[in-house]
Amino acid sequence: MLERFTSSTTLIALVLTIIVVITTKALTGRGTPLRGGLPSGHAAVAFAGWMAVTLVLDDSGHRFLISSLTFIMALLVAQTRVDSGIHSTVEVGYGALLGALTTLVIFQLFSA
Repeated sequence: MLERFTSSTTLIALVLTIIVVITTKALTGRGTPLRGGLPSGHAAVAFAGWMAVTLVLDDSGHRFLISSLTFIMALLVAQTRVDSGIHSTVEVGYGALLGALTTLVIFQLFSA
């Protein structure tokens, strides 16, 4: 399955996630690159981090616990964006999906 990854793979995934978020905001015309709009950049980065942690800990005995705690933290980030009125639930959901999938794709590409 997935082999060992370096911190470089995680960094590439996070930077690419940010680029995709800013590009999507520019294409949709909703929000500014750094504030509001579709998708939520905070949610994207939080869920990209969750996915990276989960994939890096592939053979760890504590993978489920650490992945679950990281997922809860990502959910809290997403919730604060909705609660503060900066994003809608759809914008946060799209950001979460974008971040997780972008990271998964990068890790899959680097494992080939």
